[in-house]
Amino acid sequence: MGRSVSASEVERTLSAVAERALHHGARAGLDALVESVVRLTEAPGAALYAGAQRVALAGVAPPVPARAHPLQMMKDGRTALVLGLPCVDAADRQHLARLTALGSALLACREREDAAQAEHKRLRLERLRLRELLSYRERAWSRAAHDLRTPLLVMHGYIDMMTKGMAGALTPSMQRYLERMGRAAGEMNVRLQQRPSGGDAPAEDLRASLSATFGPGRHGCARLELPSGPVLLRMPRTGSALLVRTLERLLSGARPSEVVLRVDAPDGVDAWRLLVQARTERPLPERALEGLERLARRWQARISVQEAPGFELSVLLPRLPG
Repeated sequence: MGRSVSASEVERTLSAVAERALHHGARAGLDALVESVVRLTEAPGAALYAGAQRVALAGVAPPVPARAHPLQMMKDGRTALVLGLPCVDAADRQHLARLTALGSALLACREREDAAQAEHKRLRLERLRLRELLSYRERAWSRAAHDLRTPLLVMHGYIDMMTKGMAGALTPSMQRYLERMGRAAGEMNVRLQQRPSGGDAPAEDLRASLSATFGPGRHGCARLELPSGPVLLRMPRTGSALLVRTLERLLSGARPSEVVLRVDAPDGVDAWRLLVQARTERPLPERALEGLERLARRWQARISVQEAPGFELSVLLPRLPG
């Protein structure tokens, strides 16, 4: 290579690349990494590969890993850093190995970012689809209500005329039948004036949301103790999803070292109890706690908090029979 790389230069480079990736994303960090390798080593070029795929290049393109000299290449798992010139010095190769390990970590971050972007795109398309479906449902409901309301009003008018004797005398049985028909027509007309609320949608099992948010493999995972049967709440899916997100934000702000999350059904209470016990040195975030209290008031839930070295949070949620 053109010159040797000092340990201090490598440390500064690692910090600079990591900071750039933090602020601008993993792709920008990968570009900064290969540019820094060219600058440090004064090599004509450098490239970073994930398997056989080149993910970043700076300067003149070096040979692909399959054709590169062993002294031109540093590997970390499937990640390979290829230089335009061989590196013979053992200390320099150790420094470059650290840069390669950072590149491997950035590649993993890029995969997660790509997965998150794909999921965001999928959710956006799903939201558009649901909005179109809701709009179609509203139009269909309006058409059906309009088509039914006119004959119902006509029926109600004739029933009213017959009840007043305009069509002749009525027997008690005829009077009783007309009253029933009038009440049924009036109730149907009232229903047509009301929009469907979506309350007939199937209830969501809270266990799935809690496992997806706090289960194994998730950031800040908790020890879950969930019942074997479904946990159905007397609230819409949006309410239960907002509850889980608020709880996640509260725990993220408190940064607990250990979390136990339990759901059970206390005796004598027609409600699910969501109990969170956490060991933490920091107080609970006020904004997240206020948001949780607002949700509890909105859905007729009850909340209690006990703070010690850690905290214990208990939420009684309206229970829907399974």
